[in-house]
Amino acid sequence: MIVDPNTTNMATASKDDMQAPPSYDETMKDAAASGPFLADGAARADQVKVPIPPPPSHPLAGPSPRIPSMPTTTVYNYVNPVSGEHIVSLLSPDHPQMVCLQQGGHVPSTRYGVLGILAAIIWFPLGIGCCLLDRRVKCSRCGLTLDEGLCA
Repeated sequence: MIVDPNTTNMATASKDDMQAPPSYDETMKDAAASGPFLADGAARADQVKVPIPPPPSHPLAGPSPRIPSMPTTTVYNYVNPVSGEHIVSLLSPDHPQMVCLQQGGHVPSTRYGVLGILAAIIWFPLGIGCCLLDRRVKCSRCGLTLDEGLCA
């Protein structure tokens, strides 16, 4: 639809009145030739010559000395004995967290903070809640913190 600015009526346009937009190649022909997209002193892509490196003398000799080689990464697969889920990890079997996984879970040990113990003694029975908030649960086997507590 074409809106006539002189009137408020809307008139429909015929196919003869409409023109197709110019093609992308025609529009960009002048822009590419003028070079506003190139920095001063920069060469266009078709003007740049890149030397091709010579092929290696021994094709199985290994990587090029200019290309650094990446070390190989070993991936370990585990099965959790408790839940039966498969776990893929980069940690070796002798890592403390994997030892806990293989032996059925963490061994929790709870430590209560000094302020929590004092609150439990001074404001007994409400202080017991403060003592429970000021606790830290760690695995005694691998040292992983299982519960930091609210006062950490």
